[in-house]
Amino acid sequence: MLRKLILALPLLLLVLAVSAQGSGSSKSKSRDRFREKDDRRYPVRLENVRELNLPGTDYAPVYYDNGILFVSARGKKGPRSERTGETYEAHYLSTFDRLGALIAPSKFDFSASKKSDFHEGPVAFTRDFKTAFVTRNNNDDGVLRGGKGERASMKIYQMEYGFPDWTPPIDLPFNSDDYSCMHPSLSPDEKWLFFASDMPGGSGGFDLYAVEHVGRGRWGEPINLGPSINTGKQELFPYMSFFGSLFFASNGRANTLGGMDIYFVNDPLKLSEEKEIVNLGEPFNSPDNDFSFVVDPDGHSGFFASERKGETYGKSDIFEFFTPGGLVGTGKPEVNRAFINVIDEKTGLPLQGAEIRIFQPTDDGFIAGNNDFYDFDYVALPDKPDVYTFQLVRKDAKDMGKPDRYSNVDGVAQTEFTRFRNYLVMVSAKGYASRDRFLVVDTDDELTLNFRMKEAPPCLRAGGIVLTTAFNTRIVNASLRFEHRATGAIETARTTRNGEFDICLPRDGDWNVRVEKSGFRTETFRVTAGRGAPFYEEVRLKPLEEGVTVAETMPLATGLMEGSVFILDKIFYEYNKATLNQGAVRHLEQVLEWMKTYPEMEIDLVAHTDVRGDAQMNHELTDARAKNAKIFLVAKGIDEFRIKAYGKGETELRNHCREGAECSDEEHQQNNRLEIKVRKLGEPKRP
Repeated sequence: MLRKLILALPLLLLVLAVSAQGSGSSKSKSRDRFREKDDRRYPVRLENVRELNLPGTDYAPVYYDNGILFVSARGKKGPRSERTGETYEAHYLSTFDRLGALIAPSKFDFSASKKSDFHEGPVAFTRDFKTAFVTRNNNDDGVLRGGKGERASMKIYQMEYGFPDWTPPIDLPFNSDDYSCMHPSLSPDEKWLFFASDMPGGSGGFDLYAVEHVGRGRWGEPINLGPSINTGKQELFPYMSFFGSLFFASNGRANTLGGMDIYFVNDPLKLSEEKEIVNLGEPFNSPDNDFSFVVDPDGHSGFFASERKGETYGKSDIFEFFTPGGLVGTGKPEVNRAFINVIDEKTGLPLQGAEIRIFQPTDDGFIAGNNDFYDFDYVALPDKPDVYTFQLVRKDAKDMGKPDRYSNVDGVAQTEFTRFRNYLVMVSAKGYASRDRFLVVDTDDELTLNFRMKEAPPCLRAGGIVLTTAFNTRIVNASLRFEHRATGAIETARTTRNGEFDICLPRDGDWNVRVEKSGFRTETFRVTAGRGAPFYEEVRLKPLEEGVTVAETMPLATGLMEGSVFILDKIFYEYNKATLNQGAVRHLEQVLEWMKTYPEMEIDLVAHTDVRGDAQMNHELTDARAKNAKIFLVAKGIDEFRIKAYGKGETELRNHCREGAECSDEEHQQNNRLEIKVRKLGEPKRP
């Protein structure tokens, strides 16, 4: 009976069921006001995130690596709540694509080996996403527990990520069987955990608390945030922003639009008798319940959940907002002033005009910034000319667009870094090898970065493009062999997916160049390398057969033909997870481009894994990975009948790493891949 009682009450309904409890008006000593109405300087755009929402309950979005993790009761199988008729709430993850749009979500389980038998609730992560604080039903190693009178309660559990999976959950010391602690959120410096609780001694209903993390698994005593924030009714879903503003939901304040509204307060831990509590107003709040607000580190966009009638697909939906001017009245991100010094390593003299580019690395190895760090390419396997591997190639500085800063006459550039973020600083200068440095901003100290630049080795640049003679189609993966006429030295290059080549020749003088590509006649030309302007050559290859059409020529040039296989083996799926990460999304965007160019194109998506784990589980896992890739393409407008998706588990390994073999993680990882096989190509779309 106890198990039935606890599971009958999912997290969101627990929140809303108690929202009618508590009596009286606000007890707070505060100055309540509404956020100023939007004007031309501070517009707000609001959208229902259709990619995330289904009929039912969707709420509690939180940023997780390069995506959004949220809570949903959308499962079709498994036990159901007697109260709602919905399956138990679980976590789902959606990743941002290259343009910042969210893709279709997939289920996210913290434990691969042990699935949850109870409701999963709101989550908070550390900045490196290696520690999670998860709201769950009160349980002891999976056995549900109740407090006094078999009272249903929620607890916050801590888990750590370390290969291959998350550690078992740890019951935090301030939890209790007799009251609930839930809805965790970390301060930017990760010293404080904010949460909601109905523990004794509060103002009434659920109050907001903060507890200090004093290190090595030790926590202080929870501190009630006081009567200026907490009321006689409900305060829930605290979210501490990067700029020091605490957002929360409340139904106990006089200045409300109805139901639960979203509010914020600056410096919530500051000891003062009176605080200004700001209602976010329209369009964030409505006459219905609005809650679980999160905002990005810059304060320019974010997400929240709402039950507003006429605008939702289910009981509660997730909405995204955009406010380029920021949220008026909130705090500002804390920044550290930084000086970047650029000098010649040999002479010690300052370098003026050095180009400085600033990027932000993500946890899965991707780099973001004002400039695009990567170019996309695919390369044929040496022994299998119809099998290609996808690659993300770091661009040269000259191809990255305008720098963020330049060094002055003293070799110095000044900038600011937002605190508690990671950066990659890249410095380049003409005649010098580029240098870069990773930076973690976790103090309030002024920063000084020193870059000692080495002279670049001699480089006599030669480049160009290889095309077909008749249709100007760019030829991919053509090989170029450079032979120095005087010394016989050999250098090689190949064309990229854009049909272009770029090479540094180490010697001046004449070079004979031989260009080859399967299906085309070999061509030769001569390069005279020198210290002048870079050499550029346009090379045209004729097909071996006369009179071929453009439809016949394009597959020969691009490698995209029926039977071709493209391997995505650098996407680094999290162990036992089917969720698409940024690597998979970036590569699938190229497949999307192909399928739009060839409207009749049909493909097989086949996922493979390594031998670690249970064989049947691995087969189910690869099925889910392949289907998630299909969902991405279908969501982007590709008809689903053009795609077959299935998994092969661990049945087709690429190397020797069979059961019992001694293999490194990297060697095992080679077998975790997604393959795209072109089943049918068809005619290209006419321009």
